[in-house]
Amino acid sequence: MAGQDRQKGVVHPEMKVAEVLRRWPQLLQVFLEASPAFQRLKSPLLRRTMPRLVTVAQAARIGGLEPEELVARLNRALGVEAHPRLPLNEESFLGAPPPAWLSAPVGFQLDVRPILEAGGEPFPHIMAAAKEVEPGKRLVLEVLFEPVPLYRVLARQGFLAWCERVGEGHYRAHFYRQGAGEGSGGQAKPPLSEADWEDFQAEVFIEENLEPPLPMMRVLEGLAALKPGEKLLVHHVRRPVHLLARLEEEGHAYALKDLGPGQVKLLIRKGG
Repeated sequence: MAGQDRQKGVVHPEMKVAEVLRRWPQLLQVFLEASPAFQRLKSPLLRRTMPRLVTVAQAARIGGLEPEELVARLNRALGVEAHPRLPLNEESFLGAPPPAWLSAPVGFQLDVRPILEAGGEPFPHIMAAAKEVEPGKRLVLEVLFEPVPLYRVLARQGFLAWCERVGEGHYRAHFYRQGAGEGSGGQAKPPLSEADWEDFQAEVFIEENLEPPLPMMRVLEGLAALKPGEKLLVHHVRRPVHLLARLEEEGHAYALKDLGPGQVKLLIRKGG
């Protein structure tokens, strides 16, 4: 049913803002009129800042709107009266009571606003910072909007999250890395080692002329054919930033080797 709705031209809460603006460029004006928080979308350069990983539902919260309200406005502009359900996994921590762990020492603080304002991709910097945070300490991020997509990604690495609004276009997200004995207590699998590169069950090759999102789709299809614990070796032509974010979100372990211009190898273990 959802697939049929999308073909008919219905905006869904879980759609990425980038997808919406690519399919219906005229909806940019609806975003601009909906909230002052969306004014940066006027700039073609800054338009790449927020929409790439942020869903319509998340964008609504960034703009101080109810997700259902923004979705309804967008659909009305398309001449459609539709009220798709909000996904259950859309979770915001704005307005939630400060957690007890907020007094834990800061292990790493990172301001990614300059990267976002320049139209850059902060995800690799955030993942590198997260690796520096020891159990019992916090990662603190200064961001332009509540980083809802990061909650699930970092949760799989043992982080709890909370976020506060500091000012217009300034949010501070706190991520606390749980120590041994905290959380659910599930036993983590060991990270991929050098020996794992010699033992894999499938390979995928990405050509230089393959247009997005085909490279990611090819990798995810190869991964779907494997059993949990099996490994996929990907021969890529560049560092696949958005694929890595997807792997983090879905809980797959990976290791990456940059062999030079146009040569990147990525080893993925399904299920962590």
